[in-house]
Amino acid sequence: MGSSPIEDHLKMDHVAFLKAFLGLFAMMNPIGNTGIFISMTGDLPARFKAKAALKVTIVVLIILIGAVFGGTAILNAFGISLPAFQLAGGLIVLGIGFNMLKGGENKAHSTPEGNKKLGDLNANEAKVSNALIVPLSMPILGGPGSITTVVTVAAAYPTLSGQIGAAAGTAALTLIMGVCFALSGLLQRFITPHAQQIILRFMGMILVAIAADMMLTGFQQSVGGSVKRIIPDIVDEVDAAQTARVAEPDATAK
Repeated sequence: MGSSPIEDHLKMDHVAFLKAFLGLFAMMNPIGNTGIFISMTGDLPARFKAKAALKVTIVVLIILIGAVFGGTAILNAFGISLPAFQLAGGLIVLGIGFNMLKGGENKAHSTPEGNKKLGDLNANEAKVSNALIVPLSMPILGGPGSITTVVTVAAAYPTLSGQIGAAAGTAALTLIMGVCFALSGLLQRFITPHAQQIILRFMGMILVAIAADMMLTGFQQSVGGSVKRIIPDIVDEVDAAQTARVAEPDATAK
């Protein structure tokens, strides 16, 4: 028996799934960003890291799944262009990256005395929780690059099956990222404090590069769009001038 029209619409487009999954894998880099997660959570308890990983996963899922089904509409509603969004996100990431490059402790989980009293630890966890939303969940993971990726895939496959495929690919990659973050405590046991400082600086350099790419892409798209709008006007003016020059001799001859 053949499938019903409803079943056909609800089927997942596997090409859209793969494009969303592979595009986000390159953009979000779950393995590489685990180093950033480690540098942000430091030596906080494994219990907190597991909750933090779940929190980041949920936030990123909400952002990206929302972008699949209505990302362009949301930006348009606020009158925000994607290039402007990329520039703003790049500036935030750039500041965080420079701070990490300097090798300073992540103030989100450090205390002046360096002690681990319960009150201080709870305060640190609250600060890290905030940092996990901004800038890790947004704009590093669920930022302009990732949003652009899923919006592009969703626009290329506008059918319901395409939207489902893009959403499924997004969810699969985000869950893999969450698992990597949740297991970061196991990896950290084998990393010495000196190695953590090296990772911190290296991830800072990566963040600066990501920020530069985000801002350059936003700038190029903004300038490129302006040039594309200006060039047709220039061409029309040149054509009109040439037409006028050709018409002048004819009018004189008459």
